[in-house]
Amino acid sequence: MKAVSLIVRELGSDTWPDFVRVMEKHNGVWNGCWCLTFHLKPGESNRTTSSRRAQKEKLVRANRSHAALVYDGSDVAGWCQFGPPAELPARMGGFRKLGVAAPDWRITCFFVDRDWRRQGIAEAALAGALRIIAAQGGGTVDGYPIATGGKSYSSSFLWGGVESMFAEAGFRSLGSLGTSKMVMRRVVRRRRAPAGGRDSAS
Repeated sequence: MKAVSLIVRELGSDTWPDFVRVMEKHNGVWNGCWCLTFHLKPGESNRTTSSRRAQKEKLVRANRSHAALVYDGSDVAGWCQFGPPAELPARMGGFRKLGVAAPDWRITCFFVDRDWRRQGIAEAALAGALRIIAAQGGGTVDGYPIATGGKSYSSSFLWGGVESMFAEAGFRSLGSLGTSKMVMRRVVRRRRAPAGGRDSAS
């Protein structure tokens, strides 16, 4: 399927049904994650798919869960999740290792519907997230991509994006976490919010 007219909208109460539709198509994504893992505090668990869905919906409707949803027509083709560290507290231990301050925002993970892969959806989601962050005040933004080194990886290992995509979006490396996972950072300037919560991905 060829993506022809990409629009980015923020996850919220009005877009929740669209998010649910693609989540259910992929059985909750990443073994029923429902994009909840980064919301969980150390030691906190939420193991069942149904409970994860319910908790995610509660967070979304309380405006405590953010994502840039990429639409092709009426369908969500993919997204990236973002938010402040207080909203996405999981896996923050690496900052102590790197000796750097925590960011204002984190871009934690990406997902692309299997029918839209290799069509620039992740790039559109990243650009959309940065525009939404700018509209919400801007600040330092971190991502956690894989440095592929030109090697081929399964999509299941690329949920954090790839180094080249973040570099092209103006991010610079702060260091590595393990053998291939990186921390990359960019400063985003504040700008006015787009009218109606929509933003073209092109």
